[in-house]
Amino acid sequence: MSTPIMHNAGRYSKKPLAACSVPPLDLNSSYKEIENVVNAFHRNGMGTGFSLNNVADPIPVLKALNRIAVAGAKSGREDRPVGNMAVISIYHPRVMDVINIKIGADERGEEWKFNISIDVDEQFFRALEKDGLICLQDGTRVRARSLFTDIANAAYRCGDPGLVFLDRLNADNPTPKVGLYTSVAPCGEVGLMPGETCQFGYINLGKCISSFPEPSINLSKIEHLTKLMVRALDNALELSGRQFSLEVNRNVMRAKRKIGVGICGLADMLIALRIPYASEKGVRVATDVVAFINYISKQESHKLARTRGSFGAMDDPGSRYTEHPGFIEQKYGSLETRYVSKTMWQNLGVQIRTTQHLRNSITISLPPTGRSGLIIDASTGVEPLFSLINPDGNIYAPLLRDLQSNNISPNSFAELKRNGSLRALTGIPETLRFLYRTALEINPEQHIAMVSGLQRVVDDSISKTINLPSNSSPDYIARLFLRAYQLNLKGITVFRDGCRFIQPREVSR
Repeated sequence: MSTPIMHNAGRYSKKPLAACSVPPLDLNSSYKEIENVVNAFHRNGMGTGFSLNNVADPIPVLKALNRIAVAGAKSGREDRPVGNMAVISIYHPRVMDVINIKIGADERGEEWKFNISIDVDEQFFRALEKDGLICLQDGTRVRARSLFTDIANAAYRCGDPGLVFLDRLNADNPTPKVGLYTSVAPCGEVGLMPGETCQFGYINLGKCISSFPEPSINLSKIEHLTKLMVRALDNALELSGRQFSLEVNRNVMRAKRKIGVGICGLADMLIALRIPYASEKGVRVATDVVAFINYISKQESHKLARTRGSFGAMDDPGSRYTEHPGFIEQKYGSLETRYVSKTMWQNLGVQIRTTQHLRNSITISLPPTGRSGLIIDASTGVEPLFSLINPDGNIYAPLLRDLQSNNISPNSFAELKRNGSLRALTGIPETLRFLYRTALEINPEQHIAMVSGLQRVVDDSISKTINLPSNSSPDYIARLFLRAYQLNLKGITVFRDGCRFIQPREVSR
């Protein structure tokens, strides 16, 4: 389960179990009102997302939001660290100020608790491809390439901003009449409308491996855990619905009942199967497994609705599930993966559309699982291994077994512990070197290939950072951003090793 559920369930009678929300808040209101609302969400364990589009001057507002977040983190009244996201349209007249706001923050001694994403649409990229102009909301005409270059340069210098494609997220929004997405969760994995919250739980794929007669994916275990997770998250929604302090949160939750069955331990699973993360087979296996989880989660949500009822907006005129063809037939009906055929998706879509039985409007999401993964000793989210040395200082157990079985000298272990990767070690078989490549050893295009494969089989988006070596250039980052657009991703975040004095996590060097 996500950390808010693990932390709040059974411990607090008035705290919801949601991981994040877009607070229903007018950012043009008074500082005190904003502070009170944001602090309430953070103290309940929820990260927050904001849209800056309706603010004439977003800089003082964003700085005020950040001051609130920094002060809250130091107050001792927040039980867990929470993330924050600020989204602004590429067409906002002050977008350049937001693009550059975090450049030099370390040198100035500024502490930031906000991620920043620029909302970029198809129209912008068409202008970019033609080296044309775009028109900002105040009528100013700006060359698209100039803005794009500035975004890439800022990301090179400090890791922010990333890109988010809200038009694509809203194209897959199954309940657009309830409300359009205006921001995303702090790590970008799910679109959110004002007042909307998200509930996450995770399946540890590293523990879903059968070892006899040889390592293989235990599909029956994954199916069982997926069904269990759907019901557990729906129960968490019920508890949260009683404990939200704002009526708008309760109303949006009942209308949509969005849940996110996610995963961790993907890297662990691939290593157990002896499949390199950075390979076509690695992408294919990951995609096949996540598609299966998606299908089973919707099948179980369909079954659950027979006794508990469907999400509130299911029979609304704007529900895409009741269109012909319905949401599932349109989104997944042409998708053929190893464990779920096109016909299976189409049949499920027809069942849901004709019976109008579906408990949850969205069932799958891929959050980062940064803390949850560590708690259960699993690789985080859909990421590769960041280091071959565990947080406790020990060598990653599967690698240690492989080194010992290959008679690698224990003298090499000290070098491994210093570097966190196999790069500096000699005498390592190439098969092991390829299998155990860490985040920075994996080509950024291969990181994007994994996201691209998974994007086809999830409802919303994916939390995945594209890790870059320190010598990556702004031009290279711009090419990665363009590649994300071309591959139909819904967002992209990059982080260049060493671009900040303090990094979220040290990566192998």
